[in-house]
Amino acid sequence: MSAQRSADIISGVFLAGVGAIVIVAALDLKSAFGERLPPRTLPLALGFITLCAGALLSVRAYLYRGEDLTVEWPDRERWFSLIVTFVSLVIYLLLIEPLGIAVATPIFLTFLIWYLDRRLVRSLCIAVITAVVIQVVFVRILQLSLPAGFWAH
Repeated sequence: MSAQRSADIISGVFLAGVGAIVIVAALDLKSAFGERLPPRTLPLALGFITLCAGALLSVRAYLYRGEDLTVEWPDRERWFSLIVTFVSLVIYLLLIEPLGIAVATPIFLTFLIWYLDRRLVRSLCIAVITAVVIQVVFVRILQLSLPAGFWAH
């Protein structure tokens, strides 16, 4: 795949498919009595956003009639960055349950932003702000039951 248009169509279809899978999986989530928002709320919202974004990307690329741009494949260094990003995301997903989302997220963000940008102070600031937003918005205000980690028991 060497053309931007083809890459956008395929990526959009893939993202729309992922969004549809998330929506179907979220519909199976059961809520406990007395919860302010059911646990399926956030996955459904993210699933619909992903589905719509993928569909729009594909449609926009399909309808594009200008000159098609050539896509340059990443060199060896960029491939390594993609692999590190993917592996760190998998590790983050594995750490959410035992550490809790408010601890795993700042660790993940600090590492990944530092790795990609090489600015430790910036990565720490973004990680702390994100942890505070998760705690205040999602846990306190929306009262979502997010993984709290082993010390919450």
